[in-house]
Amino acid sequence: MIRLTGATLLTPEQEFPQGILCIEGERIVYAGSVLGAPPAAPGDETVDLPGRAIIPGFVNAHTHLAMQLLRGIADDVPLQPWLTEHIWPVEDRIGEDDVLIGTRLALLEAVASGVTAVNDMYMAMDRVAEAIGEAGIRGVITQGLVGHADQERRKLRTGIDLFERWQGQLGGRIQVALGPHAPYTCSPSYLKEVAQAAKALDARIHIHLAETHQETRDLAAEGRTPAHVLLDSRLSEQPVIAAHYVAPAESDFALLEGMRIGIAHCPISNLKLGCGFAPVARYRAHGIPVGLGSDGAASANVLDPFLSMKSAAWIAKGASQDPTQLPARTVLRMATYEGALALGLGDVGLLAEGFKADVVVVDLRSPAMQPVFDVASALVYTATARDVERVYGSGRLLYAEGRHLLVDREQIVREARHTAERIAQRAIYS
Repeated sequence: MIRLTGATLLTPEQEFPQGILCIEGERIVYAGSVLGAPPAAPGDETVDLPGRAIIPGFVNAHTHLAMQLLRGIADDVPLQPWLTEHIWPVEDRIGEDDVLIGTRLALLEAVASGVTAVNDMYMAMDRVAEAIGEAGIRGVITQGLVGHADQERRKLRTGIDLFERWQGQLGGRIQVALGPHAPYTCSPSYLKEVAQAAKALDARIHIHLAETHQETRDLAAEGRTPAHVLLDSRLSEQPVIAAHYVAPAESDFALLEGMRIGIAHCPISNLKLGCGFAPVARYRAHGIPVGLGSDGAASANVLDPFLSMKSAAWIAKGASQDPTQLPARTVLRMATYEGALALGLGDVGLLAEGFKADVVVVDLRSPAMQPVFDVASALVYTATARDVERVYGSGRLLYAEGRHLLVDREQIVREARHTAERIAQRAIYS
């Protein structure tokens, strides 16, 4: 048994100063007051952590990990030109080995930031699964599918094959969704084909939806709304992860209540690309789980969940002119448990008995954190990724005191720099 003692635990029901978290194998067996903890036994590992907080691992509800290689390659550009003139042409030069290297690089940043689960959509997803396995975290992986031409429909077979190879692998740490990229890259008939395949596999759907107000206006010109896209294509017959959903139509809210849908809110990417402000509080008021995603580093530049939490809270308060919107504890729940719910990870995201031991230890002792009157507030509004001290994935220590324990940081960074320079076909400042 691993016994983490002396820290403040944030459980679903309450906060336990100087609490104790007990881990056996992959799962939490106790979280709470020292008084109710199981007795120590010979061979137990005890880690005393005064002045720290213990929280569930963060869930990155939407990302493109391998795009870490494209960080900063095209900034300050609107979404559609960003995609068509900058990103897609460069992606034509990315091979399978490049995807592996880029994903490894992204997971260095993610794990050091306390991320223990990711929802990734890209290409060459076997290599993404390989990198996730090496890093010791869990992931929902999705082959991005584009379907306007007949030859592109072959990619659907790629997504189906990925599901058949990887669903439930690595001890259940890998789940697979089908990923039609977006309504503007997939024809209605192709979306129906994806829906039919997802139903046959009982697979989750991962799709970019209503990413901009222009996208929603374009759908309105066709007599549709974003929610109607899901209904008309029958994608909504399976659980759906809708990435971004910045611009719902007013009629969408009532329709969404009848769906098994979760939303991946990507506040940093949405802000940087000028996409607008997702109505997160309204979604949650309609009972829809909202997780936090980074999007890829090519658009958001960072994978830091602490920055995502801050951005989500600030946007909600500023856009509504209501400082009570998305309080700290709500945002922390979105970054952990609601993200897990959105991805269908039912035993992830809480410090509770029986849940997977995906656990993060955050150091609250730095001068920049003082004083700590409210731990949840300090985590959301003050802490940064630099304050992450330990990260456990399925009960295994992955990162501690600045060191990655399962992978070679220096080798990954070195390979990634060379790969990025080749892909971009220009020198990287050293």
